[in-house]
Amino acid sequence: MVMKQQTGSALIVSLLFLLILTILGVAGIQTTSMQERMSGNMRDRNMAFQAAEGALRGGEEYVRDNSDNESLFEGKDLADPASWDGTNGTEHTVSDKLSDDPKYFVSEPGLYRVNPGELPAEFHNIFPVNAIGWGGTNLTSVVVETRFRPVQ
Repeated sequence: MVMKQQTGSALIVSLLFLLILTILGVAGIQTTSMQERMSGNMRDRNMAFQAAEGALRGGEEYVRDNSDNESLFEGKDLADPASWDGTNGTEHTVSDKLSDDPKYFVSEPGLYRVNPGELPAEFHNIFPVNAIGWGGTNLTSVVVETRFRPVQ
């Protein structure tokens, strides 16, 4: 009986195949981890947005209840609402799952014409209302702004 010399090519092919499978597995784990972080950040931002919207409605309610008392709003103004960090804002509690309570700020109203092109001209006080909300962590914040005219 003659013995054939074995070269071991099956071992090399199977090791290369295992290496390729390992690389694919690691890439899949990295992709899943990234998607998990993105969805967590999206949820946190959504929580911050909903909190800011809730505070905005609280600010509008405050204006509705106090619009007759103009002295409450005199001289109040935000220099740059987009970079506002909540300083001097009024807290509006909406949930205990947030990292901080959202806040609103009502600035001094401006007198605006509400019926352009019609006569007689009608002017009403329009109140700028800004709100800031935080998500589950204090790293995520959303600032929203509206112009509010109380029904008269």
